[in-house]
Amino acid sequence: SGKSQVTHQLSVNVQLPAEHGGLEGGAIFVDSEDTFRPERIEQMVKGQDEEVLEDTMVLHGVVEDEAEADATDEALLDDLVESVLDKIHVAKAFNSNHQILLAEKAQELASESQDDEFPVRLLTVDSLTAHFRAEYVGRGELAERQQKLNKHLHDLMRVGDLNNTAVVVTNQVFS
Repeated sequence: SGKSQVTHQLSVNVQLPAEHGGLEGGAIFVDSEDTFRPERIEQMVKGQDEEVLEDTMVLHGVVEDEAEADATDEALLDDLVESVLDKIHVAKAFNSNHQILLAEKAQELASESQDDEFPVRLLTVDSLTAHFRAEYVGRGELAERQQKLNKHLHDLMRVGDLNNTAVVVTNQVFS
């Protein structure tokens, strides 16, 4: 349904200049299903309009001013893609406990970045419940799973609240 594509696009868009709808910030991408694809980020960056690309080149320091920006210059585009990828902190969650720990680390990273040129402005978890669903199977473990998940969600919300950061989680839908 494109959930991971949305998270990738948000990781690009958060880094755009404010006049183009961006937040001029970085992203943290907690990956629980091995969905993060740098080549997809590259396609999304290069797919922006020329004006957006050129303004983003200036913002990212790829060029010093608008006169040097050229959305058709492959070397400049590659430098921009590299800069965008550098500002996406990807962490692979191996199980639910590791995912919870990564939320704590995300809080530290987001807090430490607030005075940086590109403070963390997006925290994405793709997908929120995959590990919890796999590790806590059956009705007997439902209460414990829901308690851990609830605490995890509150930890993620706290990252957003304390750091002026958008938090986006994806979830699979089952019938």
